[in-house]
Formats: sequence, C-alpha cells, structure tokens
Amino acid sequence: MQKMSLANLRPGMVVGRHIYGSDGRLLLNTGTVLTEAFINRLKKNGLGSIYIKNSYLDDIEIPEIIQEETRKKAVSLMQKSFDDLKSTASIKIEQFEQAAKSIVDEVITNRQALVHLTDIRTYDNYTFGHSVNVCILSTVTGLQLGYSKSKLQTLALGALLHDVGKAFVPLEILNKPSHLTDDEMAVMRKHTETGFNVLRKQIEQIPLLAAHVAFQHHEKQNGSGYPRGLDGDHIHEFAKIVSIADVYDAVTADRPYRSCMPAHDAYELVVALSDIHFDPDILTTFLGNIALYPIGSFIALNSGEIGVVTNVISKLPTRPIVKVITDTDCKLLAQPYELDLTAELTIVVDSVLSEKDLVDLKLV
Repeated sequence: MQKMSLANLRPGMVVGRHIYGSDGRLLLNTGTVLTEAFINRLKKNGLGSIYIKNSYLDDIEIPEIIQEETRKKAVSLMQKSFDDLKSTASIKIEQFEQAAKSIVDEVITNRQALVHLTDIRTYDNYTFGHSVNVCILSTVTGLQLGYSKSKLQTLALGALLHDVGKAFVPLEILNKPSHLTDDEMAVMRKHTETGFNVLRKQIEQIPLLAAHVAFQHHEKQNGSGYPRGLDGDHIHEFAKIVSIADVYDAVTADRPYRSCMPAHDAYELVVALSDIHFDPDILTTFLGNIALYPIGSFIALNSGEIGVVTNVISKLPTRPIVKVITDTDCKLLAQPYELDLTAELTIVVDSVLSEKDLVDLKLV
C-alpha cells in the first residue's frame, strides 16, 4: 500500500485500506476504484491522505510498533474523553491507565523496531491521533533511556494526556483550516495551564509528573517557550521527551493548511532545533528510533536508479536495504533486484521521491 495525499489522487487508483470518516462511518471499501466523485467525497470529509494500492509495495510489509486495534481503541478513548471533559471537567483515569499500559507493553515487545508512523487522520480528529502517536514516540524514547516499566507507564500516561487542555479550546480555533491569528494563538496557548489544572484536580488518581507533562510540553531548552519560560534542567525530562515527540508528529501529519513533511525532512528540522527547543541528549536518543527512510519509501540513488526501501538497520539509518526497480534512465526493470546499502558503500540515497514524482513517473 501507498499513503497518498488527496491532492495527488487520480481516478483509476485503487483504495488500499478501508476509509472511515471522523465519526467512524465507512466511506469507501478496500479495492474501490477511485473516481472524481469519490475523490471529492473524501475531500468533503476532511481527509488529508488515504492508502492506495501500489504493486511495487505488494511484497513489502510496513511494520507497526503497536497493533492497529490498540491504536484505534486509544484514539476512540481520547475522542470520547474530550467530549465528556466539556461537561464534567474530569477524566476516567482507569481507562487511560489501561490504554497507556497496552502501548507500553507492545512497545517493550517490539523494542528492536524503528518507528514508522503511518496512521491516517481526518483534520477534525487530528488531536486524538496525535496524542496517541506522541505517546508511542515518547514511550519508545523512554525505553531507550532505560526507564523502568512503572516509569514508562507514567510517561505514557502523561504523553496521552499532554493536550487534554485542548478540550476547552473552541473548535473553530482547534480545527481552523489556516494559520492562527495572534489572538487565536493566545487562546490556544492556554491549553497547557488548563490541562494541568484539570489533571491536578484528580491528583489522588493521576501522578503529578503526568500533569506536569501537560503543563511543560511547550517549554523550550533555551527558555523561549510557554507558559513559564522554563529552560534546561528546570524542565522535567518527561516534558522534554514529549516536546520532541509533539513537534515530530505534528510536522509529519497532514494539516488543512499544509501537507505532511517526509520523515527525512522532519529529522533535519528537529536536529536544527537541538539545544534551542530541545535537549540535545534526549533528541539523540529520540532520533535513534526513527526510520529516516521508512519502509515503503521510494528513493533515488546516486547511481541514477530508483528503488523502494524494504528494510532499515537501526544502527545505520542512512543506509537502508532497497529493491531497485529502474535502471539509470528510469526505465522499469523486468527483474527488480535487492541492494544492501550497508554493503555497497559507494551508493547512497540521493533523494526521496515525492508523491508527485511517483505520479509523474507512473510508479503508482
């Protein structure tokens, strides 16, 4: 399957995975051949991307660090809890503890896997899927930092609840399909304090450290963040981890006003923010678990050939294993072959093909 933004969909492409709206209603089945009418229907439902079938990826399995069912349950819990919060101003912590436990258990089980986040979100349920991804990324990082299981559980709980204050941000601001004004941004920024206050009221059930993640995840290493302008060691380590995961997942997700950033570009972005926004040591640990060229990526090699990433060695993220599908003139090979860049040291990744490149080259 190939993740493809709606802007690059064409009639004749085939749906690779069931497509659901933000209300859980099935929009299109796997195997549906897209028409202009279907594409317009998807756009009206606020989707940024879908999965389509791509024969070049048929024999490639893109790994998930947690099961799809675990992710769906956590996203559904987030959505229901946000709705309830508006009327009750409290959360059912037991359900979040169970969701956090499930994520921690699966991350520990798959501890050798690099992260390839490939979920699909509608624009209006972005916050819920984002919180789950931030939880996954944070838990993986905590595991690599040597956290105990109980410490991972607290980190995962804080990460799941880091944006709980957004339940009280007006939807017209939260889901605005363009950049926020200064006044709107001021309202949005209040979510850190609001979230902390909501969680602090249930302090007998919720660890204080989890509440501080909600409070501090927009603080920055150099003191330029909010709400208190904390810097360096004054920011709790949990919040430092969640801060990185928050930015990385945000830029790699589709938003109404921009397309998602490819993993290698997001990697370079957060590296550029090291010691400004992020703790450099924690960032190094975080990036050690991210697939720079995720499995299923189409890449151009310095040899002039084009290939598909089929595997990534965690210690050598810049040198994936590739299925080469074209010659140096971009002509399709009758017999694609495997190329291990950890062994072929003179060949390197030159660039990652964009969705538009794939459409133009008829590789999708």
